[in-house]
Amino acid sequence: MQTRQVLRAAQRGLAKLFRRSGIEAGSGGRRWEGAALLTAPQTSTLAARGAAQARAGAQYLNNPHGQRIVESWVSAMVGKGWQVRSLHPDKSTARALNEAFEALTQPVLTLAARCLVRDGEAFLRIHITDDGEIRVKPVPAEQVDPSIHRDLGGGARIVAGVEFDAQDEVTAYHILPEAPGTPFVTYGPAVRVPARDVLHVFDRLFPGQVRGLSWLAPVLLKLRDRDEASDALLMLMKTASLMTGYVRDLDGSLAGFDGTTDGYTLNVALEPGAMRILPQGADVTFSNPGQGLTQAVEFLRAQDREIATGVGLTFEALTGDLTQTNYSSARVGLLEFRRRAEMMQRNLIEGAILRPLWRRWIEIRAIAGQLDVPGPDLTDFLAVRFVPPGWQWVDPKNEVEADVRAIDAGLKSRAEVVAGRGRDIDELDDEIARDAGRNQGSAPA
Repeated sequence: MQTRQVLRAAQRGLAKLFRRSGIEAGSGGRRWEGAALLTAPQTSTLAARGAAQARAGAQYLNNPHGQRIVESWVSAMVGKGWQVRSLHPDKSTARALNEAFEALTQPVLTLAARCLVRDGEAFLRIHITDDGEIRVKPVPAEQVDPSIHRDLGGGARIVAGVEFDAQDEVTAYHILPEAPGTPFVTYGPAVRVPARDVLHVFDRLFPGQVRGLSWLAPVLLKLRDRDEASDALLMLMKTASLMTGYVRDLDGSLAGFDGTTDGYTLNVALEPGAMRILPQGADVTFSNPGQGLTQAVEFLRAQDREIATGVGLTFEALTGDLTQTNYSSARVGLLEFRRRAEMMQRNLIEGAILRPLWRRWIEIRAIAGQLDVPGPDLTDFLAVRFVPPGWQWVDPKNEVEADVRAIDAGLKSRAEVVAGRGRDIDELDDEIARDAGRNQGSAPA
């Protein structure tokens, strides 16, 4: 009777343990003990921002995978550079605007993208030099004082150096005179800079997020552990390789070997083709430093796959390892990565840097009298198109044939195809016309 009661109690306990009801993600139980919770993402991102930025900077400089992550995203978003195409009706004016704006942005665009990925955010400050020239200066993230939190009343406030009005619009940034840690820096209070002269670029993860979080945040701990595991494996192999073999000498006769002694240790050197007859009971065991290497390599490869997933790259893009890749799988992974990269290009590079910078640049030049504007209307000058860097062909022959067929079938326009190659169709048509003119001029009469 007692045994039956104990059995029933055990069955009830197991049924309670393995019961599944409701939404597991919101349930309790031992399986959720110690799991991280993100109850206030805005506050959590602000608290983690500084430490994540510092750790990401160290991984970028010290870890080859960390640097590959940052540079892969920078090359995907910026590449060989963005082309600017003013839509001003006067061709000469449009060409002059294009050249001037590209000269303004090209030197800082790569650095801004690198800060965006590594630090999680990039700041660009627009200022006018004593000579009246417009300059765009990258500002380190820590120079926008993250320690300033203040209630300004009436709904206005300052959060981590970013000032908001009552309508929750950014009105200013509080920037230190020099970046913390700058040699010979003289510390002073932060300076309030109007938002129209500062570009703040970051990938917003949650509504209400004020400052950016490093793109390496999901994998920073794994990058560190992976680096230490690789170093430990290397040191293990180096240590094991120092020992060739071990001789068991039961009677103290040195097992018939000759060599140099160091205390109670006999160092024996083996020669090619040598044969030894060991005394009874003595034996030799050789070390095998490469044992288990295959399993270790597969383990590190699995870690690399997790890291690549965490930062939105393909395994091949992260490691450069193409040994287990075929054409189809590489193309599928590349297309998926390009979709995400194009989203970042449009939202962050074009939407948060180039377009607002173009508007502000035109406004400043108009006020300074540097533009031939007949009236207050700047519509012709503000109209612009930005052409992102194109992607390299994976299979040039098949891709070109597919584009030609799509154009002939009316599924794509020439402008769409040319833009996908990172070119502007007007510029391309001009080049084709010039080539045709040269060919006609060189044709025999």
